[in-house]
Amino acid sequence: MAEAEILSWKLRRYRKMNGLNQFEAASEIGISTETLSKIERCQTDAKLSTVSRIAAYMGITVSTLLAEDGENEVQE
Repeated sequence: MAEAEILSWKLRRYRKMNGLNQFEAASEIGISTETLSKIERCQTDAKLSTVSRIAAYMGITVSTLLAEDGENEVQE
């Protein structure tokens, strides 16, 4: 799975697990709702600064956020 797909899947999963809509999550991350939506749908590549903010929002490292293996999955 490509990093963009991993980011998309983990971000969407984390957001839904926390009961947030895209507007709320985007506000907390500091990006537009449109950008968040495009990242979740793999329609745009996120800038490194955005990936860093997403990781901080999720309370994980960038490497964990982009890791494909099960050991670094977002914990429920």
